[in-house]
Amino acid sequence: MRRLYVTLFGLLVVITWVASASAKDYRFQYKLKAGDVWVAKDISQVRTEVMGTKSSTRTKRTIVYKVKRGPKRGWVTVEATIKSQASRTDNGPMNRGNSMAGMIFRVDMHKSGEIRNYKFSGGNSQTAQYIGPAMKVAMFGFPEFPADPLQVGDEFDAVLRMEMPGIKGTRGVQSITKFTYTLEDVSKGFAYFSVKQRTKIKASGMDIKDAGKGEAVFDIKEGMWIELETKSRSRVAAGIGSGGYTLRVSKMTMKKL
Repeated sequence: MRRLYVTLFGLLVVITWVASASAKDYRFQYKLKAGDVWVAKDISQVRTEVMGTKSSTRTKRTIVYKVKRGPKRGWVTVEATIKSQASRTDNGPMNRGNSMAGMIFRVDMHKSGEIRNYKFSGGNSQTAQYIGPAMKVAMFGFPEFPADPLQVGDEFDAVLRMEMPGIKGTRGVQSITKFTYTLEDVSKGFAYFSVKQRTKIKASGMDIKDAGKGEAVFDIKEGMWIELETKSRSRVAAGIGSGGYTLRVSKMTMKKL
């Protein structure tokens, strides 16, 4: 009987070792090249209830990314412009024009996803002053990949910080968001990730907490995300509008021209 236990234990060790050895490593990196043009289409639906007042807003946005030669090897410069943007509330169109028309958002991006030297220019000067600093996350929220390879089941974190100056003496808005990406599958040249998101926001007189989850698809050959779909819920934890909440559903798709 003892010999049988030893044999079974040895077999279990071998099976475990074989399974571990056969697990495939995947290294992910962005493969953007000078001259590339990518178009992102983002559609979001937001439902809000604060102090008994309910509202719903649907927004469509098209972003064009142009890739240029970077400052050094392994880097590219990416310029983004909002080609079109339209929002609609329960009462009809919210805005008929693109409030950020003419604005150019620019970063240097490493093949790992590291972002440096964020700048913005053009457009309406007043809009740029208040919105420009906050748009880094909205325009370039691509996660930085870890240096080590990933196997199916592995995860990595990406932390994004945003700050928008206050208007007329208000405190402004500061937020920190943690995304956790888990590699779920790799098939036919695409990597599929599940995504968890946690956000803390401090605004003038309010503390807001947000949590959500979603799915993302990375095109390994092109070296770029091509789809991200998320659902999240936020609530006002303290301050003005305490107890209010927001439900947000968004889907972004990207295509190389």
